[in-house]
Amino acid sequence: MVRTVQITNKPLGELESLADQHQFSGNFLEARRIYKSILSATEDLVIQGRILWKTGNTYNQQWNFGKAVPFYEKAESLLKEAPVSGEKWEWWIELQIDYCYSIIHLRMLELYEAKKQALKAMIEAHGTTLQKARYSYVIFNDLLWRNGWYLLPDETIFVCESLISLASTENNLLLQSVGKNMLAFTLLFRHEPQKARKVAFEVLKLIQQDRSGEEAIRAYCTICFSYRKEGNVIKAKEWCDKAYALADLNKNFTFKAIMDSVVGWAHLKEGNVRLAEELALHSYKAMTKYRYPFLAFSLLPLIAVHVRQNRVYRAVQFAFRLLAPNQSRLPEHINEPLRAAIACWGRKDLAGAKRSLTMAIQRSDEDGFL
Repeated sequence: MVRTVQITNKPLGELESLADQHQFSGNFLEARRIYKSILSATEDLVIQGRILWKTGNTYNQQWNFGKAVPFYEKAESLLKEAPVSGEKWEWWIELQIDYCYSIIHLRMLELYEAKKQALKAMIEAHGTTLQKARYSYVIFNDLLWRNGWYLLPDETIFVCESLISLASTENNLLLQSVGKNMLAFTLLFRHEPQKARKVAFEVLKLIQQDRSGEEAIRAYCTICFSYRKEGNVIKAKEWCDKAYALADLNKNFTFKAIMDSVVGWAHLKEGNVRLAEELALHSYKAMTKYRYPFLAFSLLPLIAVHVRQNRVYRAVQFAFRLLAPNQSRLPEHINEPLRAAIACWGRKDLAGAKRSLTMAIQRSDEDGFL
């Protein structure tokens, strides 16, 4: 017989709703605390699996995928043991969608491919309309990885627009905002900053009743980077101030690191080299910790700072890190002088390395990457 109890005189369903609200608002520590209490109060395998999945999501949303995966593994194990039911398949599908997102970022590619195929078959057999829409997110991330977050193909836009359309039909505002943020991100990485910003503002309008949500932060990030791409220091800093307030409120350290890279870039443009280096380095360390594939946002300013200060050996180290295969790709005419600088350094040609790095910086600036 399944045993369930109340905590602090509240039914488990009410507690779960409260924890979900904290998760949506980015108050992840509080969400985890409540989820943990629910786990200790029930022996229902489906409920336990669902709560473990949601707990994993609190880490997933912070890009702390290494901590998310053990919760997903345990949730999967419990749901497999649960009696067959529609509810079981519902939560199993939801779990697998987020599980796929984590393991692709952890480079667990064989497991990812296996899970992606199994998930596709399960959605076709048991998935709801909204779960089929959510599967678009798996396809979207697949496209990001395969194209190195660079010059994303038209297919990426079609996936986003399909998700937005379906979410609109279902009158699901949250899923609409997810789809629109995906589209804004795509446009940003297709070097269409004005279009990206327009879509991001649409997201904020959609969720205007709750600006503390995760999707609001994503929209703020797009707006900040759209102004960075256009070289608009004043607007980039203005929107970073707003994003900082939201990221701090939500204790979302990963998005805060992204904002640090934008403000570091702004200080570099304003000639404040000390602050530019400080913020770019802080951003670089945080992105490395959370395995962000967007190190160029902080590494290019760091390379520029070190070349300006004639610390070529440090600039070359950052150039080497920037060319890692798990990073967002840069145009070849920027990668070429970066590789040349590394080759010059290997030949102990300090002057040649500096010339190549300077060329990479100039080209990055012209293309809106710096």
